[in-house]
Amino acid sequence: MMSGRSFSSAFDFRLAILGFLVALFSAGIGIGGGTLLVSILMAAFGFEFKKAASTSLATIIPISFVGAVNHVALLPAAPSLRLYLLFIPACVLGTLLGGNIVREHRTGWLKLAFALFLLVVSLRMLKIFDVPLLLYSGIHTLLLTHESLLIIPVGILIGMIAVLLGIGCGLLIVPFYVIVIKLDMHQAITLSLTTMFFLSVSATLIHNKLNTFDKTPMKSLFGPALAGAVAGAIISSHLPAFILKQLFGGFLFLISCNFIVQELELLFNKQEWKKE
Repeated sequence: MMSGRSFSSAFDFRLAILGFLVALFSAGIGIGGGTLLVSILMAAFGFEFKKAASTSLATIIPISFVGAVNHVALLPAAPSLRLYLLFIPACVLGTLLGGNIVREHRTGWLKLAFALFLLVVSLRMLKIFDVPLLLYSGIHTLLLTHESLLIIPVGILIGMIAVLLGIGCGLLIVPFYVIVIKLDMHQAITLSLTTMFFLSVSATLIHNKLNTFDKTPMKSLFGPALAGAVAGAIISSHLPAFILKQLFGGFLFLISCNFIVQELELLFNKQEWKKE
């Protein structure tokens, strides 16, 4: 019989609660929750970055799978199969390319660029800032004849970012399909969750191959993440698209500001250290 001590070393109730809450929110708005998981695992649980990134990606697998299945079952209109066939293979290819550089390059500059981009996108979704409108108009003209010229490169880029930062990239996928491709918010969430399942499986396998994936935290995260994803998808299916869009935009704004502050603080501390 397993002792209380050995059980506690294998199962962490704090991680279980974290997995449930992140999955509840993430499956509801179509993200994997990687931005939350990586930050919390590093700040509250003391994970180093690569371990936090690989744990985050593995946790996204059940969140995205259950969330996608529930959205497909609960919503009548599914995204076009063409979008899946163009986008998912491109994202998986991106994870393979990203795996080649994840060991040797720092990701600070990527985090800052990613955060600045998310800030612009969040203001666009909240209808506060609309400067990129001319760019979107030009993109739509291109899409009328060569849709794959945009979707495939974006997918490859998203796959690379997923491996490097340990996130499912729903923060990029949903705005891309809502703002650029003009999908309904519910359809964009369904497509995002489905894509993230394949993307996170591929990225997790890459981290496992690089020996940066510790399976122990998954004993606490996997089950609660499944339950949270089911609850989040059910709640999301009953919310109007406008409310989901506002929730998503507000979340993007907070996350991007947090990323920017973290990276600027890190840069400032490095400069101070060099002066000393």
